[in-house]
Parts: sequence; structure tokens; C-alpha cells
Amino acid sequence: MSVHGLKQRVEARDRLLLQAESVGQLLNEQLLGAVARGELALIEDAARRHDAKLGELTENLRIYQAELHAQADELQASYARAEALAQRFATLFAGMPVACVLVGFNGELLESNELATRLLKLPQRHNTPVFLHRLVDSSDYQDRVRPALHEAQAAGASALDNVGFFGEGGRRFSGDLYISRLPGTADSRPDDPGQYVCAVIDRTEHLQDLRALEASEDALRQSEAFLAESARLARVGGWELTLRPHTLRWSAQLREMLELPADTPATLEATLALCAPYDRKSFAGAVARAELGQPFEIEIDMLTARHRALRVLAVGSADMANGQVLRVSGALQDITTQHHVRRQLGDLTERLAIANEAGGIGVWDWNLADGSLHFDARLCELLAVPRAPACTLVEALAPQLLPHEHEHLRAALHVALNRLEPLNVELQRADRDGAERWLHVTGRAHADAQGRVQRVIGCAWDSSPEHEALRLLAAKEAAESANQAKSAFLSRMSHELRTPLNAILGFAQLMRLEAERGDLVLKPHRVTLIESAARHLLELVNEVLDVSRIEAGRVAVQLAPVDLRRCLTEALPMVQGLAERLGVQVDEQACQGAPCWVMADSLRLREVLINLVSNAVKYNVPGGRVGCRIETQDGQVRLHVADTGVGLSAAQQAELFQPFNRAGAENSGIEGSGMGLFVSRRFIELMGGQISLTSALGAGTTVTVQLPGVPPG
Repeated sequence: MSVHGLKQRVEARDRLLLQAESVGQLLNEQLLGAVARGELALIEDAARRHDAKLGELTENLRIYQAELHAQADELQASYARAEALAQRFATLFAGMPVACVLVGFNGELLESNELATRLLKLPQRHNTPVFLHRLVDSSDYQDRVRPALHEAQAAGASALDNVGFFGEGGRRFSGDLYISRLPGTADSRPDDPGQYVCAVIDRTEHLQDLRALEASEDALRQSEAFLAESARLARVGGWELTLRPHTLRWSAQLREMLELPADTPATLEATLALCAPYDRKSFAGAVARAELGQPFEIEIDMLTARHRALRVLAVGSADMANGQVLRVSGALQDITTQHHVRRQLGDLTERLAIANEAGGIGVWDWNLADGSLHFDARLCELLAVPRAPACTLVEALAPQLLPHEHEHLRAALHVALNRLEPLNVELQRADRDGAERWLHVTGRAHADAQGRVQRVIGCAWDSSPEHEALRLLAAKEAAESANQAKSAFLSRMSHELRTPLNAILGFAQLMRLEAERGDLVLKPHRVTLIESAARHLLELVNEVLDVSRIEAGRVAVQLAPVDLRRCLTEALPMVQGLAERLGVQVDEQACQGAPCWVMADSLRLREVLINLVSNAVKYNVPGGRVGCRIETQDGQVRLHVADTGVGLSAAQQAELFQPFNRAGAENSGIEGSGMGLFVSRRFIELMGGQISLTSALGAGTTVTVQLPGVPPG
């Protein structure tokens, strides 16, 4: 009996009591009315009816009372059963092997078992309400969990996978969520949402295993694809012969290599039919021996199904178990290209041997792994040794070389071994008759996969004829160059000498003719011109003599500490008159300051400074400037002489520092012989210095003289 049935019984009892009260009140009214009228019969009849009615009501009440007692006993038993069921449910709920929580429809956690408390890190005592949306990823709760609760309310249960949870220590994990609606009680309202049991299963490790499995499957597929592609590129096909039953299987790569149709059955007879007739027996015998457990590796000729010739490397081995051969596995590799290359290599080796013999080239092979050294017959003949000695290459060649070449060979071989650069060295040999002999050695180091040199292979030949030819060619070129230089020098010299000589002879003839006519009158300007031409001729002769002495090595410089500022102070007055005549200002600021000592010959240095400053003045523009600047750096002293002239083009700069070459200024009307810069450079070089020039059209020219400085003290 349910609580609802018991309530209905109580309500029926109350209605009977109300009827008993109404019957008594009605009887009283009837009796009072009958007494007032004096109707005794009516009073008796009413009393009888009232007694009958009361008896019926009393009986009904007694029945209802018995039923109520029975229902109370049944309700007490029902409560006991409900309490036992609740205790059983609590025990089952607490001992569930998965995490379980009891939640209301609003998501509030009402109860949780130990696994759920540990997995979701729930507080032991719920001082404050805990809601499911705090334990689930917000997007998952709104998009999936909340609709699942509605589904469970309507259907009784729902399930979700891969739900994001926040677990112990803030750990995020993915899990499955199963929701079941608890059945309501008898007095539950139809609109009551009820309570829900939620089971949470942590699938993190499972998902990791699945992902690992998927990764393994992908890797396996990639490996299989890689192996298949490698086999295709390497032109390798596999085959497998099972002995019981006697069946053969071809791989897809083998069918492709042998151009076999897909419907061709794989049999040993079909494979043998593709072999060349002269190799068919060899392959059949090798397979038969493999069936007895003997591996094989042979080369045979085959024809594809389209009658294309192949050279094939056939290998096979037996798979055994308990001493019995189960199957024979093997492969066929298309080595047609390698076979042709080997044949071509053999032909090439033969031709190379013939060429080496004809060219007198010997071959050597130095194996660093075992320390062996091999000379071919031609090299042994060249070095006059019966065979290669058991030593290193340097030790083997040392007796053949001059002493100073030993280190040269060691250094070249060190580079070849450590940097893997080609060995290419020319070595002078020791010859008994005193003639100059040379040995040319080349080679290349070969390293393994770890970069360790295993061997060095090369060749050597007598390069003495080449050296003799180069020496003769160099001598011929030097003679031709000297002859050309001599011709150019004589041409320029004759031109430079004829110009002042023509002036002297011309004016001298005029004076002679006037003297013969008796009207000779001495004209000062003619004498001046003769004197100027003679002085110019003398300067040319002096410069030519300087060049000749320099070239012959007969010019000696006396190096001593020289004050560059003082030398410049002495040189500037020599060109001051020229500068005033041309309207050029010479800056003398560089002459001031502390002494600047350089190692030089004071006389030759002064001559160089006069040449450089006079050039800067002559090739300047009216109103121009000439500046001198001295600087010291890294023990070197530099003097810069800069002008504001028109400058020089790149082509003109390339022609400077050559004798009698004025770089196009010979037609400018400016005096000069073109020897100043040439002589100045030679003097500076003799003093251990350098001279350089920088210029640009329209930007002037700067000449820099660098000399070694003298340390202070």
C-alpha cells in the first residue's frame, strides 16, 4: 500500500464520521418534531432507522479501522524496505568502480563516491554548494552537458564522450559522462525534474593509447609506403615460395619490374620462363638448394613480359623452424644500369691504363686503414723502385725529393687528409747528374660515412719537360717584354730629346745666318730660349741617368732618421716661384709642429717632395690650392699632397708612374718630361715605403707617400 492509498482511506473514514454526525443531528430534529406533534409511531420508526444506520456506520468504521491498522503495518514494512533499498543504493553508489556523483537538475552536486571525490578533487564536506559546471569545460557544459540533462529528464538516460573535465590538482582530462535519472517516489509531482546519477570515466590514458596507436599506424603506413617506394626506385621486387603447399607469391614491385599483368598467376615455372635460356638452369638450381636451407646470390639475365632485357641480381634464403624449412624468401633487383656501368668502367679503366702508359703517368693507392701503399708498374719504373715500400706516402717519396720539398709534401698531404681538398703539388726531385727534375703528384682522399679518411688515391708523373717548356716560354716572354720596353723607351727618349735639340739648333742656325750677313744682333729672348731648351735637355739626361742607375741597381740610399717636416720646409721654397707665377697657393701648415721622424734618405726624399709639390702646382687651376698633411698610424708616417686641379680619369691614372708618360698632358703646354712620378716611386720603394695616388675628374688629386716611422727615444 502506497502513501497515496493510505491517504485515500483516511479521507473515507473522515467522510463516515461526518455522516454519523449528520445522521444524529437529523434524528434529533425528527424526534423533537414528532414529540411536539405527539406522533409516537413516527418516533419509534425514526429510532429504529437511526439504530440501523448507526450500526451500519459502526460496522464500516470497524472495517476501516482494521484496514487502517493493516495499511499502517504495510506502510511500516514499506518504509523498512525503502530504507534497506536506500542503504543498498548508498553502498552500491559508494562502491561503484567508476566515479559517480548525484546531482540535481540545476547541476548542484548532492553526493559523490570516493572515486569521484578523488578524481574531481571535491571537498570532503560541502560547506558551500558545488555545481557540475565548475568541473566541466564551459563550452562543453553549455553545448553538450546541459542538453544531455534535458535528454535524461525526458528519456531517462544519456551519454557523452570526450567531455573536458577539471580534475585533481587542476589537471585537465577527457572523459565519458553517463547520466541516468533516478525514478521519483509515489508522491512525486509530474513536473518534478528529479535527481540524476552521473558516472565519469577518465579516458585520458585510453585516448593517449588510441593516439599512440593511430600514430603507430600512420608510421607503419608511411614505412610501408617508403619501403614500397624505395623498392620501386631501387628496382627491387620480392618473392616468397611456400613449401607446403608449394605456392609462389610475387610482390607488386616485382610484377611492375617484370612487366607482368595483374592476372598472371605467380608460379615458379612462370618465373623460370622469364629467365634467359642459359641462366634458367642456374636459377632453378639455386632455388632448389635454398629449399634445402642454403642461401644464394647470383646474377642472371631475364626478359620481361614485354621482351625487354634485364640484368638481375637474384637472392634468396630459407625461413626455418625446428630445423625444418618453411618457406624461401628472396628478391630480384634490376641491375641493368649498374651492369652497363661496370662494363663501361672496365673499358674506361683499360683505356686509362693505355693513356697512363703513353703519358708516363703512374698510379698510387695509400690505404690508411691497414697502412698499405701500392705503386703500379709505371710509377715503380718512374721512381726506379721495385715496389712500394711498407710506409707512408711521404716516407716513400722522401728519398726521391730534395730536402726542402719534404715539408712541402707533408703540408699539402695534411690539407688533403683533414680538409678533403684535392692533393696537387709540384715537387723538385733529387737527380744524380745535377739536372733539374720535377715530380707532379695529385690525389684525392676518400672518407667513410663518419668523415674518417680511409684511403688516398692519386697519380704522379715526371713534369720536368713542362718546367723546361715554361722556363723557355718565360725567358722568351721576358726577352720580348724587354725588347718592347727598350723600343718604347728609345722612342719616347728620342722624342723628348729632339724637342729641345730642335729649338737649340733652330735658334743657333738663325744666329749663324745673321752673322754671315753681317747683321747679327744679339736678341736676349733667343738666348733665353736656347738656355731653357738646353736646361730641359740636361734635366732629361739627368733623369734618364737616374732611371738607368735605378734599373741597374747602382743607386744606393743612405737610410737615417729624417725629420719629414723639416724636409718639407726645405722643399717648398723650391716651388714657391712657380706657384706665385701660376697663381696657386701652397699651404705650409704641415711644416709646423713637433718633428716627425722617418727612416729615409734626406736628399732623395727632398727630390721626391719637390716633384710631388711641383706637379700639384703645375696641374692645378688658377687660384687653386695645394695642401700637405702628415699623419702617423701603426708605426707608419703618411704625407698627403692634395691639389684642387681638374683631376684624372681612371684611364689616365692607369698610365701614371711610367717613364715619359704624362697621361695626356704633353699637349697642354705645361713643362715636364713624364719622369718625375716614375723616379719618385722608385726612390720611395728603395727607402722601404710606398707611394699611391687617388683622383677624380673635377675633384683634384691626392698623392700619398708612406714611410716607416722612427720610434720616439
